[in-house]
Amino acid sequence: MRGFGIIMGFDGLGWLLHSFAGIPLPSHVLGLLLLAAALFTRVVKLEWVEESATFLTKHMMLFFVPLLAGVTAFAKVLGDSWLAAVVSLTAGTLVILLLTGLATQFIIANRRQEVPEVEQQSDR
Repeated sequence: MRGFGIIMGFDGLGWLLHSFAGIPLPSHVLGLLLLAAALFTRVVKLEWVEESATFLTKHMMLFFVPLLAGVTAFAKVLGDSWLAAVVSLTAGTLVILLLTGLATQFIIANRRQEVPEVEQQSDR
């Protein structure tokens, strides 16, 4: 319950920053950035939020229900520009997949350099 409260607290902090400071990023993104900064600086420990975050990611599809309902509300508008929507969704997804793969390879390569050679051989 503490982890869920921390996550919601950072989400609310993001909303406050977006509403009152006028930062031009979505409030949820601001909250996520603040939570990531708190995790990297160890203000918030990973074990405090890990269980709640795992629960939320397991049920992530529920968060897309309002989005899908919104898309159906704008189906007529999207119908006029469906080609642009399909191209932008496909290109955006491919760019994200490419960047995620490159970032993952970079992180794995850096970790292999940090781990001594003896430990890498014992892992095999």
